[in-house]
Amino acid sequence: MEIANIEKYMPTVYQAEILVRNNLEMYRKQGLKAFKIIHGYGSTGKGGALRTGIRNYLDQLKGAKIIQDYIPGENWTVFDETTRKVLDLDNSFRKDEDLGKMNSGITIIVISW
Repeated sequence: MEIANIEKYMPTVYQAEILVRNNLEMYRKQGLKAFKIIHGYGSTGKGGALRTGIRNYLDQLKGAKIIQDYIPGENWTVFDETTRKVLDLDNSFRKDEDLGKMNSGITIIVISW
């Protein structure tokens, strides 16, 4: 399981989009099917600009068929159908400490099935 911690750089939303896109291309070339990003959940705990901006960007990438899908951390649970597909794709995700924790500060990006 690969993790891209974009939160530690404290980027703007635009810079974070570039980081996500660069990691996406790198992981795609490595043959990975999915990866986790840590973007934080905002200082209020209700969704900061980075979390919201990244998820809007991922909606665009999904619509353009650049990524297959993404899983918000609050849906990263074995009860979610997309999560179960990712767990089947990459067994290492079963050991992820955020699985089932409803952590809105992370997002799983599904590159391809």
